[in-house]
Amino acid sequence: MAEEAAQRLNAIYELDQLGNESSRRLAAVIFTIGGLLVGGGVISLVAANWELLPTFIKVVLLFAALLGCHLAGYWLRYHRNSPRLGHALIFCGCLIFGANIGLLAQIFNISGTWHNAYAVWAIGSLAMAWAVRSWLIGALALALSFIWFAGFADDHHERLATVYPFLLAIFFLPLGVFTRSRALYALTFAGLISAMTYLAGNASNSGRLSLVAMAAGGFFSWTAGEYHRVTQNRPELGNAVAVLGGLAIAACAYIGSFHGLWSRDELSVSGLWLVPSTAAVLASAILGGRMWRQMNGEQRIIFTGLAMACLMVVLGMVLSSQRPAVLPIFGNLAALIIAAIGIGKGILDERRSAFWLGTLFLALLVLSRFLEYETSLLLKSLAFIVCGTITIVAGIAYEKFLRRKEVAA
Repeated sequence: MAEEAAQRLNAIYELDQLGNESSRRLAAVIFTIGGLLVGGGVISLVAANWELLPTFIKVVLLFAALLGCHLAGYWLRYHRNSPRLGHALIFCGCLIFGANIGLLAQIFNISGTWHNAYAVWAIGSLAMAWAVRSWLIGALALALSFIWFAGFADDHHERLATVYPFLLAIFFLPLGVFTRSRALYALTFAGLISAMTYLAGNASNSGRLSLVAMAAGGFFSWTAGEYHRVTQNRPELGNAVAVLGGLAIAACAYIGSFHGLWSRDELSVSGLWLVPSTAAVLASAILGGRMWRQMNGEQRIIFTGLAMACLMVVLGMVLSSQRPAVLPIFGNLAALIIAAIGIGKGILDERRSAFWLGTLFLALLVLSRFLEYETSLLLKSLAFIVCGTITIVAGIAYEKFLRRKEVAA
């Protein structure tokens, strides 16, 4: 019976493939590092004699290195059954492409805005990422595009910079889905949240607009993650994105809960930064409506609770321009809702990570309030002891609850 059970588990979970999968990943990492070292050595060798070479030889060497890496990588990946080594060479070719942009500009004395070079590098890398379905090259293109976006937005091109979050959603999110890459998919959502926050921050000197945009982006990220998990449409992509969105919303509520950070500065809730933030909210509503019928009661409560937390953050930001005390009240209420969701999800779903994250967030919230407001040290010490004792007792009770469930199962 034991042998039959072991064979059944092996057939279901493919346990005998785990060792092979680990070996393949290790080989991919080694090949990538080796390719980077070889590429760095070649570049250093050429750089040592760069000034002595005529212009024609320089150009030939640059294009030969670029085409050589890409062609060799393509041949090894698709014709010699060496996909990892081939992928490493193609990745190195994308790095060489960026170096070539700078070197050709230097050779022919081409001047221009520095961030435009990153735009060209990002476009070339993105095209190669789609061509070979590579999440690693996609992540490189994502990082390069964000560098371009930051420089472009700082040059007061607000109207055009507003398009950037939509470009991420159009070109990088589908790439993450097609490659089934949790890393690239989550990084793209992180880029979306960061870009929306950056645009809102540039639109005003008030940090409140940034928190509004971050809350909208975080809710979109969390809703997208829940959509994958509820509908079972590429569920492997859901966890990281949902956690990222939850952390963004929690960060907004926590920052907004501080009374001393906000003043009566003018707040104009207008500008082009609202376009991607509004689009994120609308996309969240569409995804939420599509998965509402498939949700159980617990999932609907969590969805409603996080939506209320985001709404409190946004309303607190808007109303605090005239009444600064409103934002800390709303921020604390939103943070309490998020902590309660984490603790409740940990108990109902028997997930230790959710329970402890909710508990620690609640403890951080209480600790921050006692450090922020001026009260007697005796009262603070008593409060810390009581909160610490409650946390320990709750943790012990929760662990006993899980053990009883495990024994009963």
